[in-house]
Amino acid sequence: MTPTTEQVLAEVNRIMCGVFNNRSIVLKPETTARDVEGWDSLNHIELVLAVEKHFKIKFNFAELQKFKNVGEMCNNIVAKLAKAGS
Repeated sequence: MTPTTEQVLAEVNRIMCGVFNNRSIVLKPETTARDVEGWDSLNHIELVLAVEKHFKIKFNFAELQKFKNVGEMCNNIVAKLAKAGS
C-alpha cells in the first residue's frame, strides 16, 4: 500500500532531524531551505541521499531542480512509490 503524502512528510521530517542533528525541525509542505537553519547545499545532498536510501528510490537531476518545497518532494516520493508498487 502506497503511503500518503502526510505519512511521507512525517518520514522525511524524521530523516531531516537526523541528517541535520536537530530534533526540533517541523516540516510543512510549504517548507523550503530558507525556512530551516543549517539547510545548505551540503546538507541538502546528505538529505536527498538519506531520503533516497530510506524510500529505496532515486531522484533524477531534473526532478531535484523542480522541487520548490518539501511538499513537492513528498508528492514525488508518493508517485514513485505508487509506480513501483503497481
